[in-house]
Amino acid sequence: MRRLLKRLMLLIAALLIALIASLIYSFSPRQIDVKEYQAEATTFHPSVNSNTLPNLTLSLIKCGKMMSKQVFVYRGGNWSENYDSGMAAVLVRHPKMTFLFDTGFGVNVDEHIKTIPSLMQALTKYDKESSAAAQLKDHGIDPAGITMAIISHSHWDHISGLEDFPNAEAWFSREEADYIQTLPPGELVKQMGDKLRLHTFETSGPPYENFDRSFDLFGDGSIVLVPLPGHTPGSIGMFVNLRPGKRLFFIGDLTWAIEGVQLPAERPWMSRKLVDRDEEGVRRSIAKVHELMKRYPEMVIVPAHDRRIHDKIAVFPAFEGELAQRNAVSPASR
Repeated sequence: MRRLLKRLMLLIAALLIALIASLIYSFSPRQIDVKEYQAEATTFHPSVNSNTLPNLTLSLIKCGKMMSKQVFVYRGGNWSENYDSGMAAVLVRHPKMTFLFDTGFGVNVDEHIKTIPSLMQALTKYDKESSAAAQLKDHGIDPAGITMAIISHSHWDHISGLEDFPNAEAWFSREEADYIQTLPPGELVKQMGDKLRLHTFETSGPPYENFDRSFDLFGDGSIVLVPLPGHTPGSIGMFVNLRPGKRLFFIGDLTWAIEGVQLPAERPWMSRKLVDRDEEGVRRSIAKVHELMKRYPEMVIVPAHDRRIHDKIAVFPAFEGELAQRNAVSPASR
């Protein structure tokens, strides 16, 4: 009997060691094999004629951050290095209207954060900073005047600020709106209930760059939305095409850091299990953005939470298009 118990304990110890080793390995550096997805990721289509674009400006509003370790952000991240996961809203001024892309942390973030998994709460700390609505108000912009917020996906940290914009319709892709209907009542997007003025759109337009379908928001090529499924079924990315030629691509939570699409590398196993709906879908979408970066190295790829990239964009109250236009005409830039 003792011998049997000893063998059983040895077996359990071996299994525990194997599980711990597997968990540690899941954080180790490993790049996505983009060759598996090259057929669909490397087929490009006509995109934009910068000579016909309207005058468009944008500003990134920093509104909150979560602090954790880089190792949880992408495979190969450093165990000892801290990582600030920036929350942001993007304010876009188009001749036809002013709108937001995502909303960052809102005024009631202290309540909203209680809706996330307890493990994520334990692994991170947060700084709510100043909400997008408060910053706009401080600079003479009435949040009630914002009537549209395009949301990259339905996770709590992208919609927390929605209720601070009482007249804003929340624009989700059709796939994301359908996904929201399947979520449990504890999710913030469900708790918002009637406060969430949901509007759906279809990315059923023609191919754009290396995406097989798109939605040209204003029909002028300045703002183009494309599907980036995986993190959630209806996640989207937003191309912003500025005069005289600067281009940005906001990719939501496809990756949390630019290394995710540069290397490319997905999130480690633990993070994927917490947040990614379709891991294979994430890899496919990452491969597309990786190939896009290779084709257009000057394009600014903007993961929703990479504050290092946020710092390369005009931060509110400055505006990106204004800077580009000034640089284009100032003698110093010639």
